[in-house]
Amino acid sequence: MQSENKYEEMALKELRGIPKKSQHQVIKILRSLRASINTSHTLKKETMGGSGLCGIWKDSRDAEEIIADIKARNY
Repeated sequence: MQSENKYEEMALKELRGIPKKSQHQVIKILRSLRASINTSHTLKKETMGGSGLCGIWKDSRDAEEIIADIKARNY
């Protein structure tokens, strides 16, 4: 098998060093890793719009007044 880049070559070298009876487990791990990477990339694209946790309320007070209110309530 011809490798396409240095990382593929490194992965193949590591795989060749694993006992044959354990290689099926490594394949399962690699497939799981690939699926989680694909999922994380998809989630990042979908959530780029913001979490909705910041700036969801309007308040006419300045920062010092808000901080004083939070401290007074012992949050």
